[in-house]
Amino acid sequence: MRLRSLCCVLTTAFALAGCTGTTTASPSTAPASSAAAATSASKAGSKTACTALSADIADTLTKVAEAEKIGPPAGHNAVSAQYSAGAAVLYSHMIDASQSVNDAAKQVATAMSDLADTWAKAPKDKPSTAALTTAIDKLKAACGTG
Repeated sequence: MRLRSLCCVLTTAFALAGCTGTTTASPSTAPASSAAAATSASKAGSKTACTALSADIADTLTKVAEAEKIGPPAGHNAVSAQYSAGAAVLYSHMIDASQSVNDAAKQVATAMSDLADTWAKAPKDKPSTAALTTAIDKLKAACGTG
């Protein structure tokens, strides 16, 4: 549970870091071309984020597979650590993404955090990754729509 709190704090900090507190035009006076440019920038940011998120997920799953080979009990801690690290790194690549990509990536990070918590408790059986698989599929769909 502490990881989720840390991730929320980091996400908020990253979001606030870009705020200067000054504006040059009100949103209602922005020309249509500015809105189109913002939409274009958002799509470009989402594409970049999707590429990075996909690489992060693949890297995490590779590291998890390697950690699983260690076996219990040390392997449980190693797998938990890999899922926790993977969830944390996802947040760093969500910042420029569209809302739909951001929401889907948060679901992946949450599923990874849940698996980390489960593995940390040293389960006798390998926990189900169905929630993670579903979240990854939703992220892929969100990235496909931009």
